[in-house]
Amino acid sequence: MSFKPEIPYNELPNLPPKEDFNDVELLKLVNKANNSIYELKGAAHILPNRFVLISPFSIREGVASNGVENINTTVSEVLKADIIYEESELAGAEKEVLNYRNALMKGFQIFNERGFLNSNDFIKIQAILEPSKKGIRNVSDIAIRNSKTKKIIYTPPEGKDILNDKLKNFEDYFNDKEGFEDIDPLIRMAIMHYQFEAIHPFLEGNGRTGRILMVLYLVIVERLDLPTLFISKYILENRDEYYKLLLEVTKEGNWKNWIKYILVGIDRQAKETRNKILEIKQLIIEQKEIGVNKKSNILSSEMVDYLFSNSFYSQKKMAEQLGIHRNTASKYFSELEKIGIVNKFKYKKENIYYNEKFLNLLSY
Repeated sequence: MSFKPEIPYNELPNLPPKEDFNDVELLKLVNKANNSIYELKGAAHILPNRFVLISPFSIREGVASNGVENINTTVSEVLKADIIYEESELAGAEKEVLNYRNALMKGFQIFNERGFLNSNDFIKIQAILEPSKKGIRNVSDIAIRNSKTKKIIYTPPEGKDILNDKLKNFEDYFNDKEGFEDIDPLIRMAIMHYQFEAIHPFLEGNGRTGRILMVLYLVIVERLDLPTLFISKYILENRDEYYKLLLEVTKEGNWKNWIKYILVGIDRQAKETRNKILEIKQLIIEQKEIGVNKKSNILSSEMVDYLFSNSFYSQKKMAEQLGIHRNTASKYFSELEKIGIVNKFKYKKENIYYNEKFLNLLSY
């Protein structure tokens, strides 16, 4: 059956696609992107504790990924909300981004415990993103429309059995490490992102779940140690082309241009993230030198880890994270403020501190 936008695409072909990806132009882009990822992976190892960057980097990604779905906020507002508000007080775009971070971390945790992700894990990730609309959709008449004309451009498969079968096929391909000799994992990642968006298994959160699975896949295939490469910023900056090329795969089987688009995005964002890590490393060195020059011993390795896990801080959160009394946290902040590492402002009756230089590095 030929593709018709108004009819559920139950004939969506299973993976792998019947396509020859042994293309010189694609392979050049693959090599370039892989080199950039390798350099990013190496850069992460120069940090004293590379794990502390997962949270702030995932918030940067969450802001961009939610922006693709027109859920807009800033990195600064989310980082601040993460410190100021209790979980029950969070709302709006800031809550959506923090859910994104938590969903990514949940997927990373599951992989570390088990070594793979299955369809139930994809559902768990989506449930964190959309707790009120979680799980495989069981409604019909889901149609993707042109944002301007409102004309239907795609209707995903429908029927629980069909969706489960398509998702199981996706899961098998996602975890199949035997085919890497034939198709590079970066090409496979692009293929899988199209397929997940085409299946559209959930009522809400398909795009965000799909983009989380992209970076987790790079960890699964050992291109990265940590989920630190995100391409949502690239997609956000080239959103019209993103949707155009997705649709061209469906309508015309134009895999090559879609994969080129993703490979260019991987290369750009790997380079940008590597540069960002190098800038953060330099800031750590500079701020440690400030402590030495001002004869302060406040910047222990534990303190540095804490200061670079967010750019906003409170006495309560520092006490919890470092396992110290709030009075001790107050003394630490007084010292950090005195030597010029942090500034502060009042929120209600509490002092909120922030590292302006680190915040500027994290902001887009």
